Amino acid sequence: MPSASDPSPDPAAGPPLTRPARFVRVLLLAFGVLTLLWPAPAFAQSAPPGVDAGDQLLLTKVRQAGLWEMPAGLWAETRGASPQVKAVGAALMVDHGRIDVLTRQLAAKLGVALPDEPSAEQQGWLSELQNAATPQDFDRIFANRLRAAHGQVFAIIASVRAGTRNPEIRDYATVANQAVLRHMTLLESTGLVDYSALPQSSGSTTAAPAGAALDLRTTDVLTAAALVLVLGGATTAGVRYVKSGRRLRPKSGESHG
Repeated sequence: MPSASDPSPDPAAGPPLTRPARFVRVLLLAFGVLTLLWPAPAFAQSAPPGVDAGDQLLLTKVRQAGLWEMPAGLWAETRGASPQVKAVGAALMVDHGRIDVLTRQLAAKLGVALPDEPSAEQQGWLSELQNAATPQDFDRIFANRLRAAHGQVFAIIASVRAGTRNPEIRDYATVANQAVLRHMTLLESTGLVDYSALPQSSGSTTAAPAGAALDLRTTDVLTAAALVLVLGGATTAGVRYVKSGRRLRPKSGESHG
């Protein structure tokens, strides 16, 4: 029986890291440093003519997407049953961390106020993930909720990219479009997406070519390093979830893999 001086284990902390897991975490930090050195896409330098309601909506929606998908991706690494779900979660965390930096920089330059927490609907999706009965249920909810959400923001990006008068928003929308298309492809690679539950396409729009955005090697779990260094304020809502006691906890009797 542990003595009174022994620290009580935190049930939310998960099992202790194995030696290989610690080694991976060290590599993650090293890759995070390299990530910060990557050049960010340059926005147009001409004086912007201002932003309209569509431009502001785009920045807001992309910001809120990151605020719930980064915590969801983190949980996927620790709770997911499928190695592919874990890898996809890591890739989404990194991409959203980088995009959030661009979003906040551009919003500050254009004078657009951004939210600091996910929408009520997105918070409900996080609760669904927290309450998943089994790792397999978590994987299914993760793949389908995030795939559906990406489809929604993908339509907004395409609409704004097609009609914005602001050259910086055009450049930003191009970057966001490639990232969201990549994320949808990665989520579909889990084999868990229920396409019959997705809104049916009207056939009135077409997606822009993604080019290198379809490189599935970005699922390498080592890319999760970028999250540690680039999230900053972007994960405020996720941290609140953890610190408020609503952090994802394994169900009683559930063993750790």
